[in-house]
Amino acid sequence: MFDLTHLSVLIAVFTFMMMVVKLIPDLWTTYRERYQTSTAKTSRELTRFFVTIKPGKIMLIAAGLGVLLGIVSGSWILGIALAISGVFAPKIFLKIWRDIRARQVEAQLMDALILVNNSLRSGLDIAAGIERVATTMKPPISEEFGLVMNSYRLGTPLEIALLDMTDRIPSQTLETVIYAINIQRETGGNIIKTFEQLIMTIRDESKLQKKVSAMTSQGRTQIVFLAVFPWVLALAFFLMARDMMMPALQSTIGQIVLIFLIVWEGIGILVTKKVVEVRL
Repeated sequence: MFDLTHLSVLIAVFTFMMMVVKLIPDLWTTYRERYQTSTAKTSRELTRFFVTIKPGKIMLIAAGLGVLLGIVSGSWILGIALAISGVFAPKIFLKIWRDIRARQVEAQLMDALILVNNSLRSGLDIAAGIERVATTMKPPISEEFGLVMNSYRLGTPLEIALLDMTDRIPSQTLETVIYAINIQRETGGNIIKTFEQLIMTIRDESKLQKKVSAMTSQGRTQIVFLAVFPWVLALAFFLMARDMMMPALQSTIGQIVLIFLIVWEGIGILVTKKVVEVRL
C-alpha cells in the first residue's frame, strides 16, 4: 500500500530534485566565470612567452582531433575523451612550453653573463649590458631581457623588472643570478667581481648537472622504455592479429579500459619522473 512513508520519500526526492534544478544555473554560471578567468590568464601567460596561438584555438584543435579520431576509429568514446581533454590542453601546453623555454634560457645564461661582464669592464652600466644581451643574442634569452628593458624604460625599477623575469622563467640558476645582482645593487661593491663569481658558480653547477644527468640517464631510459614498449607490443599484436584485436577496441568496455590505461600510464610516468629527477 501507498502509505505515509512512501509519500515522505517522494516529497524528499522531489524537494531534492527541485533544489538541484535551481542550483544548476548558479553552478554553471560560477563554473563558466572561473573557466573564462582561467582561460584569460592562460592567454596572457602564452602572450608573455611570445606564443600567438590562443587557448580557444588549442581547444578547437583538440576537439577537431577528437572528431577525426571518432570517424577514423569508429569509436566516439575515444573521440569524446580526446575532445574533453582539450579543456586542459592550454594549461598542459603552457607548462610544457614554459619548461622548454626555461631550459633554453639556462643554456644561454652563461653567454649572457659573459656579455654583461664585458660591458661592465668597458665602462658601461648593468642596464646597458642587459640591453646588449637583448639586441645581440638569440631568442629566447634576448626576448626575456628585452621585456626587462621595456619595463625599465617604462619606469619600473631594474630590480623589480629582473624579478619579474624569474616569475616567467622557472629556473633556479636564473634566480641565483637575479638575487645576486639585486643584493649587490643594494649593498654596493665590485659588480665586476660579482659577475665573475657568478660565471664561475654557474660553470661549476653546469658540470655538476651534466654529471647528475649522466648518472640518472639509466632511470630516464627505463621510463621511456616502460612507456613505449606496451604500445609497441600492442601495435605488433594489432598488425599480426587484427581480427582478434578489433573486437576489444570496438567494444565500449574495451575503449573505456584503453582510456583508463592511458590515464594511469601518464600518472605513472609523472611519478617515476619525480623519483628519478634530482634537483640541485
